[in-house]
Amino acid sequence: MGYRKPGKTDVSSQGPFVAPSFNQSEQALPVTLPLRYMALGLCAFLLFACVLAWQVTRGVLFAPEAPSGVALTHLLTLGALMSFVMGAVYQLSTVAFLMRIVAVRLAHVLFYSYLLGLAGLIGSFSVWWPPGIGVFGVWTAVVLYGFCGNMLVSLFRTKARGAMWRFVFLAHVHLALALTAAVALALGDAHVWRAVAAYQAQILATHILLAAGGFFGFLIFGFSYKLIPMFTLAHGYDARRERWAFWLSLTALWSLVAYIWFPLFALKLVSSCFTVFAFLAHLLAVRAILRRRVRKRVEAPIRGVLMACALGVLWACALAVRAPFFGDSATWRVLVPFGIMGFVSLNVVSLTYKIVPFLVWTWQFAGGHRQGSHVLISHLLDPASARIVIGLNAFGVALVTLGVWMGSGWMCDLGAWALAVSLGIFGVHMSSVFIRALKKEEVS
Repeated sequence: MGYRKPGKTDVSSQGPFVAPSFNQSEQALPVTLPLRYMALGLCAFLLFACVLAWQVTRGVLFAPEAPSGVALTHLLTLGALMSFVMGAVYQLSTVAFLMRIVAVRLAHVLFYSYLLGLAGLIGSFSVWWPPGIGVFGVWTAVVLYGFCGNMLVSLFRTKARGAMWRFVFLAHVHLALALTAAVALALGDAHVWRAVAAYQAQILATHILLAAGGFFGFLIFGFSYKLIPMFTLAHGYDARRERWAFWLSLTALWSLVAYIWFPLFALKLVSSCFTVFAFLAHLLAVRAILRRRVRKRVEAPIRGVLMACALGVLWACALAVRAPFFGDSATWRVLVPFGIMGFVSLNVVSLTYKIVPFLVWTWQFAGGHRQGSHVLISHLLDPASARIVIGLNAFGVALVTLGVWMGSGWMCDLGAWALAVSLGIFGVHMSSVFIRALKKEEVS
C-alpha cells in the first residue's frame, strides 16, 4: 500500500468501495421494499403539490397554526420526505456500511402500519380532531420508533464506521428524540397530558429542530459522502472535512436546542456561528469530492445538491443574523420553510433523479435472467430533465421566503405556484420511470 499523509483519508476509510449498484450482495434488502417507500413518497409529493396549489387558489396558504397548514406541513415532512428517506436509508445503508438489516420482516410490516398511521394523522390534522391526532400521532410515532430501533441495531453491528456512519447513526437517535417531543405535543393536544401546554412552544421548536436538522440534515450530510462519489466516480479525496462537518453540526444542533430552552446570548452566538461553520465544512467536503471526480460533466441532480448546499449556507447565515427565540413566530415562519424546502426537500428531489431510476432498473433489468436486455438507466430517465424541477424549486423557495419576510402576498403566491408546478413535474418524471420500465419489460 502507498504512503498516505497523516490526517488524510480516502473512500477506503469508510469501508470497501462499492461500484454504483444498490443490490450487489446478500446484505441488501429486496429492492422492492425501498421502492415501495419511495412510491409512497412520490404519491405524497403529488398530493402535496395539488393541495398547495388548491390552498393558493383559495387564499388560505401560510397559516401554519391553522389545521390546513399543519396538515400540509406534515404531508410534506412525514408523507413525502420521510417516506423517501426511509426507503433510501434501508437501501443505502446496506451498501454504504456492508451490513444486514436485522429485521427485514419488521420493515415490511412497518410500511403498511406507517401508511395507515400517516393517513389517519393527516386526516385528523385537516379537520383538527384532537382524539385522532393523539391516537394516530402515537401510532405513527410507534411505527417510526420501530424504524429507528431496526436501523440503530443494524448500524451498531457494523464495523465500517467513520464520519458518515456517525452522521447516519445519530440521525436516527435525533429522530427518536423528535418523536418523543411529537408524542408529548399530541398528548397535550388530546388533553391527556395537560402539563405540556406550559412548554408547548419550546417542545414544538425542539421537535422541528431535531426532525429537520437532526434527522434529515444529518442524513443528507452523511449519505452525501457516499452518493456524490458514487455518482461522479470520485476517489482518493481528502475526507478530513467530513469529520469537521460532523462535530460542527453536532455542536450547532445541540447548542441551538439549548438556546430554545435557555435563551442566553452566549448560546445564541455559539449556535449561530457553529451552524454557519457546519454548512461551510459540508460544502468544502463536497467540493473536495468533486475535485477528484472521474466523470468530468457534473449532471443536473448533482448541481441541484450543490444549489441546496448553497441555500443551506444562506439559511445558516440568516440564522446567525437573527437566531429565533422560541416565541418569535415571525422568524420561525421564515426560517423553517426555507430550511425544509430549500435544503432538505431540494436535496431529496435532486438525489431522487439518480436513485429511483437505478433502483427501478435493478428491479426490472439487472437480474441474471435479464442479461439479454439492452435497457440502460438513461432509457428510463434522462438526468438532465431535473434542471427545470430544480430551477423552479429554488425559484419558488426564494420567492416564498422573501414574501413571508416582506409580508408580500403576491410573492408568496407566485413562489407557492412555482413549488407546486416543480413538484408536479417531478411527480410526472418519477412516474414515467415506472411506466417506461414496465413497458420495456413487456417488450423484452
